[in-house]
Amino acid sequence: MAMSAVSVVRFAPATPTTTIRMRDAWNFATKTTRRAALAAATTSVAVGTAVPAPWSVRFAVSVVGVLLVAAALVDHHERRIPNRLLTLAAMVTVAGAVPALNAHHLLLVGLGALTGGGALMAVHLRRGVGMGDVKMAAIVGASCGWLSFAAAPIAVAVAALAASTYGAWSCRSSLALGPSLWFGWSISIATSSAGWWT
Repeated sequence: MAMSAVSVVRFAPATPTTTIRMRDAWNFATKTTRRAALAAATTSVAVGTAVPAPWSVRFAVSVVGVLLVAAALVDHHERRIPNRLLTLAAMVTVAGAVPALNAHHLLLVGLGALTGGGALMAVHLRRGVGMGDVKMAAIVGASCGWLSFAAAPIAVAVAALAASTYGAWSCRSSLALGPSLWFGWSISIATSSAGWWT
């Protein structure tokens, strides 16, 4: 007996929404990881509001920091970074920079994105990191770029140092880069706000 066309159709499983992925990352996280995520989100708001920039930029930097924390938490759980979180972070970065109407700073935001993303793209091409890491590095660079040209490469350098140090300490050859990228972002934002790289 011939099988009907309907019986052989296979449906791919639906991709979980970003909200579900964040919920799962939170639910499966240890207490230590949850506390670290809450501390990181609080730190993001603190360093964001301390940025010496117009209110729109301070607000955008704070929100981007919190979104980076969420992306890092999912990356820690899945080893994948949600594109929607990164897209939202990119939109917030641009939305925060545009009202200031400063062409020089907008240029720095663009250069920061190219510097951050470009540095990790070179590693990606050698199969060292995933494209999600490259995109997150571009967001980190763009967010830091408002402060100075040096802020983006500093963020990526700190992230690379943090990841390699943690990898050596924990004897892991593979780990999620999202948390280290957030750490590099926070250090770069804090030190740039303090005038270290201007």
